[in-house]
Amino acid sequence: MKKFLTRFFGFSFESISFLFLLTGCFRVGPDFKSPETTTQESWTEQSPKITMDQNVEIGPWWNNYRDDTLNALIEYALQENFTLEAAGYRILAARANLGFAVGEFFPQTQQSEGSFIRKHISANAPNTSSVDRDFLDGILGLRIAWELDFWGRFYRGVQVAHGEYAATEDDYLDLKRILISDIVVAYIQHKTFQNRITILDRNIAIQYRSKEMAKVRWEEGYESELDYAQAVTLWKETRAQKTNLEIELKRKLTSIALLVGLTPEAFSCHFTINSESINTPKDAVIGYPAEILYQRSDLRRSLDLLYAQNARVGIAVSDLFPRISFTGFLGLECGSNTHSTANQMGKKFFSNSSLTFFYGPDFAWPILNYGRLENRIKEQYALLNEGMATYRNQVLEAYKEVEDALTFFVKSIEETADLEHSFKYAKRSVDISTLQYQEGLADYSRVLNSLQLQVAAEDTLALSQGNISLAYATIFKSIGAL
Repeated sequence: MKKFLTRFFGFSFESISFLFLLTGCFRVGPDFKSPETTTQESWTEQSPKITMDQNVEIGPWWNNYRDDTLNALIEYALQENFTLEAAGYRILAARANLGFAVGEFFPQTQQSEGSFIRKHISANAPNTSSVDRDFLDGILGLRIAWELDFWGRFYRGVQVAHGEYAATEDDYLDLKRILISDIVVAYIQHKTFQNRITILDRNIAIQYRSKEMAKVRWEEGYESELDYAQAVTLWKETRAQKTNLEIELKRKLTSIALLVGLTPEAFSCHFTINSESINTPKDAVIGYPAEILYQRSDLRRSLDLLYAQNARVGIAVSDLFPRISFTGFLGLECGSNTHSTANQMGKKFFSNSSLTFFYGPDFAWPILNYGRLENRIKEQYALLNEGMATYRNQVLEAYKEVEDALTFFVKSIEETADLEHSFKYAKRSVDISTLQYQEGLADYSRVLNSLQLQVAAEDTLALSQGNISLAYATIFKSIGAL
């Protein structure tokens, strides 16, 4: 092998080994370092309802709602959601691009070539008085061109492709995180609307009986028609509220259908959401603030893109240096200058005398570029610094989202406790005012006010109970749990 390389190429084996050793040894440009970010030791919202555990393993957090329909919706969506499917194809495309970038390390051109051409040169062309102007030329061989990675340009290209590939994987996980939380939120809101409609149905029935009572007392002459008119007004207003809630209920249902990848008609065939109240978790176990830096897929995606951008800086710097390549051709060439000898080409073509080859190194160096390359480097550095500043701000926004979610959760629990007492006494006031009205001890305005307070108090309580479940989902979405 050594003798062949020395004899055929004119280089010693040691020279070629040294040439390959140099390839990729000089990698210009900066090496990537994760940007320093502002961190905090613990969450500012301190409550017995929140537990921080450094070793906590957050599994499918939505299972804590203990709702089989919700679990089935999420499982179906993870298989059928089209946004998630599109993200999966982006991963495949990025993986293929990474494979292409890795292939740039090897000879960029390795191709077999062949041609069989008849040529006729003009009699008026220069220097043709004593040459054959009509001839055949046949060529068959292998061409190679290999730009060596002296300055790490191809190595940085692999880094770019790897960063973009990792970013698509993180993007898939981030879309999955958002999809799950969107389904949970829409499902909870749907349940809350169902609960509010049930509450209105109950209050509509109470108001209807109150209306009938006012009608009887008016017809019997105990009260004026005003009481009856006011009772009808309140009853109809409450019925109108129910109609508005039914519109919102349908919108949530169609939103869930879209998230799981079904038409509203197909969704009604696959799933049924009953009107039972969803289980509301009353405490949350989460990790420490520093953990969200690697737990949140959107922050990891930003780091991956920063890694790719850092490599682009290296590529821009490498353009300042010469590109060194090795090119060569090895093949057979045979020609004929007359028709009578053309049939002899086949015999001569595969003879030793038809062997042709060339090889050797070459380089290209843009020594005069009028500041274009230097400004391209500045541009890539600016984009890198912009990405780092954006990443630091994303970390702060992530902390904010978690803190807001924790406060939302804790305060919703406190609010619900107060609203439960409020509704208890609102209901009691309806009973008292209705009894007093029947006995003639109070006018109908007290009954009317009590009924309005009861509807408002019970509806607000239902919203607050739903907020606890929403806040719980927001917590795990904000910390990046899957």
